[in-house]
Amino acid sequence: MKLNQFFFLCAIVLLVSACSKDTNEIATERPVSAFDLKVGKSINSFINKVEYHKAYPGFKSLETISADSALWYLESTFNYCYGFPNEFYKSFAIDTLSFSLLLSGSEVNMTDLTDKFNEMIQEISTTYHAVAYAEKGLSLVNLQEATVDEGLLHFTVQVVTGEKGEVPPSPVLDGPFEEGDDWWYGEMKGRCDEFLGDSDAANQLKLAINAMLPDPEGNFYVINPVEITKKGGDSDLRRPNDIEDNVYDYYLFYGNEDIGNVGLCLNRNIMNWYYSSLEYLLFTKIKEEELSPSYSLISILYLTGDKIDVDDNGSFEYSHIGNFKYGIKVNYITVDFPQELQ
Repeated sequence: MKLNQFFFLCAIVLLVSACSKDTNEIATERPVSAFDLKVGKSINSFINKVEYHKAYPGFKSLETISADSALWYLESTFNYCYGFPNEFYKSFAIDTLSFSLLLSGSEVNMTDLTDKFNEMIQEISTTYHAVAYAEKGLSLVNLQEATVDEGLLHFTVQVVTGEKGEVPPSPVLDGPFEEGDDWWYGEMKGRCDEFLGDSDAANQLKLAINAMLPDPEGNFYVINPVEITKKGGDSDLRRPNDIEDNVYDYYLFYGNEDIGNVGLCLNRNIMNWYYSSLEYLLFTKIKEEELSPSYSLISILYLTGDKIDVDDNGSFEYSHIGNFKYGIKVNYITVDFPQELQ
């Protein structure tokens, strides 16, 4: 049962309770929409309940909410309070944690839910601080598909920790890659003919796209995050009207020795071509065909080179494969969040 796909329209009709923050704290210079206000006030109402149950641990609420809504509150509130998706991260560590919630029919008691939120804070904090990056930030958490078994709602949480680094230069009109930016297709072998093992074409494309995404104002959090994985050579990535087998067949790099020599050294011009193709794939094609206009690309979690032996004669298939994080950006209505995990 897929419970974490709590769609955009569902968020709009969430119960709007009194927000704990005064309206004069709203950062008026930020573009706060009616949708932002509804979602933000709902999350702040849940935060108030979490704090109340921490102050009065013996109190047992009679309020219940649906299992879908419970998961939405856990995910959205955590990202609201502790996620920093606006930063630039050069790489990511992804950990998975498991949790369970007691069900009463198909409902979750509010006290049980707030207790679970505090448990998540403790476990995610421990996981986050165990990541060995020298400079890091919690990008976001993502609740995965849930199952129900013997009165318990079991779900997993992806913890996405980013490694901070220097933001690459802003791309120029014809692309971010200049003279000497000739990179091996993948396998982290480095530049063509050097093979220093420090990067590759796929990694360089990931860094170039991610450099477009940081928001230094830090004025949004992410709700309803989803991951989409794509691989060069997949039929839905075939470029229309391209009938020849060549380097321009797909939006992601793909080659197969059965159709001729595969050029694994991507020179600067081909790198810039794949950069523009990746832009179109991520900002237009995926959104229009698989998501909705309300979704935004948050980050490329990984983009790597994949090499597969496709037969017994030593014929190989080469491609780029990527995992892309999307979500709905919501502007903060107060200046109190996000906060670093303690």
